[in-house]
Amino acid sequence: MSDILKSLHHEDTFARDILSSGPGSVIVISYEDLHLHYCNKQFEHTFVGNNTDTSSFATFLSEEQQLRLKTQMELAKKYPDTQNKYAIYSIKTAEGNYRSFYIYAAPVKSSKQSAAELYHVLLLPDLSKWPVPFISFDTRDLFLEQFNNDQFGTFEWIIPADKVYWSERLYDIFEMTDRETLLTRALLASYIHPDDTANVNEFLSNILKSSKPGNIKAKVLTQKGNIKIIQLIAEPLKAKNGRPFKLVGSVRDITEQYRIEEDLKRNVTELNRSNRELEEFAYVASHDLQEPLRKISTFSDRLSDKYQDKLEDEAKMYLERIIASADSARMLIDNLLEFSRLSRSNQPFTEVNLDFVLREVKTELELVIEETGTAVRNEVLPMVEAVHSQMKQLFTNILGNSIKFRKADVPPAIDITVSELDEAGAIKAGMPLNGIRYYKIQITDNGIGFEEEYSEKIFQIFQRLHAKSEYPGSGIGLAICKKIVDNHFGDIYAENIPGQGARFTIILPAKQYKS
Repeated sequence: MSDILKSLHHEDTFARDILSSGPGSVIVISYEDLHLHYCNKQFEHTFVGNNTDTSSFATFLSEEQQLRLKTQMELAKKYPDTQNKYAIYSIKTAEGNYRSFYIYAAPVKSSKQSAAELYHVLLLPDLSKWPVPFISFDTRDLFLEQFNNDQFGTFEWIIPADKVYWSERLYDIFEMTDRETLLTRALLASYIHPDDTANVNEFLSNILKSSKPGNIKAKVLTQKGNIKIIQLIAEPLKAKNGRPFKLVGSVRDITEQYRIEEDLKRNVTELNRSNRELEEFAYVASHDLQEPLRKISTFSDRLSDKYQDKLEDEAKMYLERIIASADSARMLIDNLLEFSRLSRSNQPFTEVNLDFVLREVKTELELVIEETGTAVRNEVLPMVEAVHSQMKQLFTNILGNSIKFRKADVPPAIDITVSELDEAGAIKAGMPLNGIRYYKIQITDNGIGFEEEYSEKIFQIFQRLHAKSEYPGSGIGLAICKKIVDNHFGDIYAENIPGQGARFTIILPAKQYKS
């Protein structure tokens, strides 16, 4: 190496200026055989050491990277105005280890005539690996570990030379055993599944024409004949003349993810079909049960009216139980029909004044409100885009629920408040933003409340927390409320207030989102 350094004194001032410029290792090499003409002290310290063969920079690079460096030098000469001249290489150091370095290459125009085509090369150590503001080396290593897997790799396609360079992981994705193969677009295109060849070609053509990044999913046939699904992300880099000279990007093997998504789609489709069948069955069964139930009620009433005085006490008791059971069955069927109608409903959304809806509900519940001494206090409720009849059903069920589950000898008190959710509140509530405002309506009572463990179960169909003898009902009322709120793309939940009662929170969008 000393001979190389000594030769510097016999060359012109321009060459000496190159070697002394800037930080990092600096060398001058010839294009043809990467012969090492000059180097600075930093290069000698970092790379030479005890190495004896230092006549060529090729000594420090693998064959694949030698080809890549030559391609980089060709581009630097052909596109001198190109801004993106750095590339990352794995280079053998003086210790015999391979480390990552950024390489900048540019042609040298020396004042001395030379038969060799010379290039000025600057080498800078790649210290960070990733341009991410890590807070420690531990977090950096954790981040890199997430991407160090067989399903992800990056590539560069040098367009003028039609040469492709990619990371080791892509050999694994394409199941290529020969890692010395010279990669070209034509070779890689041969791995694209025939079903997706046209789409991928069109995608690449559009990317190069528009000079905008894009992504596509496609099937590939690996070297072993296996079918995989990949996601290709690509971005073209342009020279100052406006023409793309390089395509960079990544390939991710999403085969397993794709299968999971397809299975999920099939399961959702099957679930929707099953739900439709169940809803249709519930509707038909409930509707068909109305007629025999009507006959039971009619004939029971006739028996009671005509033979009341002739029946013994035990017979009267049986008849009363038949009539009571028929009434319960009728209420259950009516609620089932209502629940089924909600699932099948295609009523349009209109502007609904919730304050007017609440007044309607209070009027219909006027008798039970007076009998129980219930006090209903409310703030002015807003206008929302909704189905009027369903909003009425929603408030009727919840207010009726609060009155039913009242404390003994304590007049029911129901307070209704409303507030508009800000963006943070909507996100916390799990609501999609889409530029839509949301209202939070809270209905709080002073009733018996419930155990907190039942806060979600009470919205399930037929879920009862008390015996029918204590609190009559079908157990469908709150399930209907949940279905109504879901139809309006909102949310409803309940919470117990220890020692005070229960609170129902309803979140409704002011407008229905139209995609």
